[in-house]
Amino acid sequence: MARWKKEDSKKIAESTFFTLKEDDVVLPNGNKMTYTILDIPDFAGVLPVLDDNFVLIRNYRYPIDKMVLEIPAGLVEEGEIPEKAAARELEEETGYKLKNSEKLIEYHPIASLNTQKAFLFLGEVEKGAEINRDSAEDMCVVLIPISEVYKMLEKKEILHPHTMIALFYSKNILSERI
Repeated sequence: MARWKKEDSKKIAESTFFTLKEDDVVLPNGNKMTYTILDIPDFAGVLPVLDDNFVLIRNYRYPIDKMVLEIPAGLVEEGEIPEKAAARELEEETGYKLKNSEKLIEYHPIASLNTQKAFLFLGEVEKGAEINRDSAEDMCVVLIPISEVYKMLEKKEILHPHTMIALFYSKNILSERI
């Protein structure tokens, strides 16, 4: 299979969380084009289970001006392993600690735009951490029975993609609690 060949790359913009760049590429058929890439660090999230409840967050998302029901998640810091990042984000955002976890899936959320990987875990949690949110995080913690969350998912009341994926991949594991 012929691959695209990068001839040049230039940074267009940069912020705290991303770099926007344009690559000049040559396609297998010889045509040339400019491809825009939005580099974003990897992120990790955990679907936290406490007894027969999920510990979720309602998170304000400015671009859509809505509170969104989500799993705790955040960027993986340089040198950090994804499971540790998921545990750190869980503690910072909810005040719960990860007792144990298992990886549900690793995937590229937007492979047409960047190389970012998402790492999702399922974990048993316990109270005991200190909430330490970023100043721009506007969220609240909610405990919802596992069976109710899956009903909400079926009714299309949960639309956050990473949360939906975590729920999908955890359903068989949690089948006795649904």
